[in-house]
Amino acid sequence: MKEQWKERLRAAQGKILPLAVKYRAVLIVLLAGVLLLASGGRGAKQETAATDVSAEPSSFDLASFEQQLCGKLAAVDGVGRVELMLSLEQSGEAVYAVNTRQTTGMDSSESYESDLTVLSDGSYGEKPVTVKNLLPTFRGAVVLCDGADDAQVRLAVTQAVSTVCGIGTDKVTVLKMSDAS
Repeated sequence: MKEQWKERLRAAQGKILPLAVKYRAVLIVLLAGVLLLASGGRGAKQETAATDVSAEPSSFDLASFEQQLCGKLAAVDGVGRVELMLSLEQSGEAVYAVNTRQTTGMDSSESYESDLTVLSDGSYGEKPVTVKNLLPTFRGAVVLCDGADDAQVRLAVTQAVSTVCGIGTDKVTVLKMSDAS
């Protein structure tokens, strides 16, 4: 039985291989088309999902950010208990798309009219189109920790907070936490 299949396979290869060589350009184009069609459905779904995510502006919660950063700092060797206070220079904001129209009157006067671009969700609801979300800008940080009397711990904490918050190391103060806290 296996030998019959092997013979059939050899016979098919003998017939198909010359045709494949002769029409290889057509086969390549056909294969590329099938691949594009197969990946086209997945790409459209991913694009729709990305659009839905960007339509809702993300909100920044300072308290949860401070709590998360405290947890990471406490995991650094020698830091111990940590308390953190961050001050904001500017809170985050969303920038929305705007349509602007310019009209010129008969008397050479120009006027501008602008309105917010909105996206309908299909059920009588509208959301503004977000162009970008600006994250908050930090002004400085004060860190209280048990290990602040060690210079290496102070340096590690200062660099970590500076990196995460995008502020200079001169804007980060690390102090020893009192035993009463």
